[in-house]
Amino acid sequence: MKIILIDDEPLILEELSYLCEKHKDIEICGKFVNPKQALQYVAGHPVDFEFCDIRMPGITGLELLDQMHKEKPDLQAAFVTAYDQYAFDAYQLDACDYLLKPFGQEEVDRALDKARRLVRTEQKDEMQLEIHTFGRFDLFLNGHAIDFSSRKAKELLALLVARRGGIVEMEFAVDLLWEEEPFSEQVKGRFRKAVMNLKNTLRDHGLLWMLHSERGRMYLETKGVSCDYYGLMEGQIHAAEKFSDEFMAQYSWSEAFLPVLERQAGIVMSNYSN
Repeated sequence: MKIILIDDEPLILEELSYLCEKHKDIEICGKFVNPKQALQYVAGHPVDFEFCDIRMPGITGLELLDQMHKEKPDLQAAFVTAYDQYAFDAYQLDACDYLLKPFGQEEVDRALDKARRLVRTEQKDEMQLEIHTFGRFDLFLNGHAIDFSSRKAKELLALLVARRGGIVEMEFAVDLLWEEEPFSEQVKGRFRKAVMNLKNTLRDHGLLWMLHSERGRMYLETKGVSCDYYGLMEGQIHAAEKFSDEFMAQYSWSEAFLPVLERQAGIVMSNYSN
């Protein structure tokens, strides 16, 4: 995704640039302290998204976006400002987010994540995401398996997938993923590290939108996600035909899910044979 940054404070530009560069799929095409130069750039170059200040010399960020939309109606934007009174006007211009200074990595990640989804929808070029659970657990993006640098991060994602959008609390996850260890500050630290590694992996592939996490509780966004397990539970015959009595076979805790899947597969096959 091609983005530009606009703010009359150079330090803010550098901070935004630093936080955006953590996303491997983001290309920063330009950084502008002069909004008129940004307008000229957008008129002649492909740009998907911008971070833009609101109060700037000579023109407001709201006026600037309005002018840019005349050149590029699909341009997505998030405003960065120290003032909260412009939020309504920003959303009237279809801004996808509104960041108050001082902001941090979480706020920037959220805005970029929203922009990705909007840009993909408008370009009709959505990522092909597939979750495989029958047999071994793997996550595929555009036909390629995603490599996880952390084994526990991948297992945590598998647990979230198995919960089908249900909330997973830290104590529950620790009991399953570190079943041989007592609940302690040390193991809680390992859980937090697994969460951080999972977020980094998803962020690197533009998939951070899948994960909702706050204060030791998390769940997975399942809407629009292709998963053999979800298909089976929804009664899809092709998913029932693929099921071979194995579910996330690399994880011992997954065996508890097998009786439900076996029963559901039998029901689906029976319904389609009648």
